[in-house]
Amino acid sequence: MGCSLKKSVAEELIVAYAARMLDAHAEAAFERHLESCAGCRELAAQQRAVWSVLEEWHPLPVSPDFDRKLAQRIEHTKQSGWGQNLFRTWGWRPLIPLAAACIVLLFAFLLKDNDRASPPAPANQPRVRIEQQVEHALDDMDMLKQIGVDVSSVKPRSSQKI
Repeated sequence: MGCSLKKSVAEELIVAYAARMLDAHAEAAFERHLESCAGCRELAAQQRAVWSVLEEWHPLPVSPDFDRKLAQRIEHTKQSGWGQNLFRTWGWRPLIPLAAACIVLLFAFLLKDNDRASPPAPANQPRVRIEQQVEHALDDMDMLKQIGVDVSSVKPRSSQKI
C-alpha cells in the first residue's frame, strides 16, 4: 500500500520535520503518519541523519588573503584570450559527437558515390557472354541426349554465325 500523502507534500514535511521547523500540532500529526507509513519513516530517518551530519560539520576558516588571490585569479582570466577560456570551459566533449557524425556522413557520401560510379564494362564482355551462351547450349544438348532426344535433326533458329 502506498503513502496517503502526495509526494511533494511528503517531501516538504519530511525536510521540515528533520529540520525541526514544524509546529507542535503538525509534528504530532506527521509522527502519527510515520507510524503507519514505512516509506516516509525511512525517508525521515535518512533526512535526520543528513541533518545531524550537517549540524556536526564546521567549515574551514577562510584564509586572510582569499580576496586578494581571488582578484588575481579573476584578473588573470580576463587577460587570457577568449579562445582559451572557451576551450577551457567547453573542452573536447561537445566536439566528439560532432566529429563522429562528420565521419559517418563522409563514409555514407563515399559509399554512395562508389555505387554511382561503377567501372565501364570491359570491351570483351560481349565475347564472354557469347561463350557462356554456347556453354549453356552445349549443356542443354547433352541433357537432351541423355533423355533420348535426337538433337542432330534440330535446326538453329537463326543463321547468324557465332
